[in-house]
Amino acid sequence: MSKKTISLAAISLLVISGLLIAGCGPRRFFCATPEERAAMIVKKMTRDLDLTKEQVEKVNRIKDEILAKTKPIRDERESVHQQVRALITGAALDRNMVNRFISGREDKIRALKPFFVDKIVEFHALLTPEQRVRVAEKMDKFHNWCGKK
Repeated sequence: MSKKTISLAAISLLVISGLLIAGCGPRRFFCATPEERAAMIVKKMTRDLDLTKEQVEKVNRIKDEILAKTKPIRDERESVHQQVRALITGAALDRNMVNRFISGREDKIRALKPFFVDKIVEFHALLTPEQRVRVAEKMDKFHNWCGKK
């Protein structure tokens, strides 16, 4: 191989490594705590929708209420992991065991439905018509992110 090819390969490797490290770092979205993810979402929303100071305060209040209301479910994460692990490693696994486990989780989540509906309506009410259009455009972008199927 020529020196030019080796240099290009080395630079490419460094760039790819840097991107992977930056993309998988502990502060990135998927590795962040729910509070950190919520803060990132509010920050991006503030920027993308040009929210006013009053709107940002209301969105932060909604975010805080959602985080507080969902904390009990998030606190069960380790317990849920252990329960799923026990189901998988057990000697027998049947449909009833899995259905009971899932139903218990669904009941807890279903109980939060009215709260989330209220927060969605509250968020919608604080947006201007132009901001609602931008939200719809973002939805379209994410909907088509991987191409239409």
